[in-house]
Amino acid sequence: MNLRLHVIWAVFKRNFLSYFSGPLGYVFIVVFVAIGSFYAFNTEFFASNLANLSKLNDVYPILLLLFVPAITMAAWAEERKQGTDELLFTLPAADFEIVLGKYLAVLGVYTVALLFSLSHLVVLTFLGGFDVGLMFSTYVGYWVMGGALLSCGMVASVLTSSATVAYILGAILCSIPVLLIERISPSSRLLQGLSVQEQFRDFGLGLPWR
Repeated sequence: MNLRLHVIWAVFKRNFLSYFSGPLGYVFIVVFVAIGSFYAFNTEFFASNLANLSKLNDVYPILLLLFVPAITMAAWAEERKQGTDELLFTLPAADFEIVLGKYLAVLGVYTVALLFSLSHLVVLTFLGGFDVGLMFSTYVGYWVMGGALLSCGMVASVLTSSATVAYILGAILCSIPVLLIERISPSSRLLQGLSVQEQFRDFGLGLPWR
């Protein structure tokens, strides 16, 4: 199948800009960075005397569990609520192109929030510097982790026309790889491999680049 980039771009641009058309998008970024800073630089950080984000790494999946559904909840729910979803799929565009455009839009929003969270590295610089390779690996892990959970949130948004219900369903679906797998089957290596924490562990240690 030949993807038409201009169609994907049109869908991406429409959804990405709509997220920042009101104050909600900016509030999300501020709260996301603020909570991340709180966990990254708490008393345990100063007690460990290590210039890294290990304390944030421990809670980052939970942080995403709260904020990823906030990004995706309106992706499809608002379309269904306003009745524009049927119109969207009658346009001369393949279903996959529309879905991909919407996914890239929510991924773009998350990426913007992640870029603002680079302020954590500014703090680490003032506190004595940091391992560039480790931080690069950590942020790649953050991005991949968020990208995976965004797909769960998108699925939840398709199932309802209510943004609130989409948020709750998104949090439930995201909790499966974040919380349930690790707790239900702590001895199963196969299921542990599906756990977000397990997949992120090497990124947090900088191992993919060593």
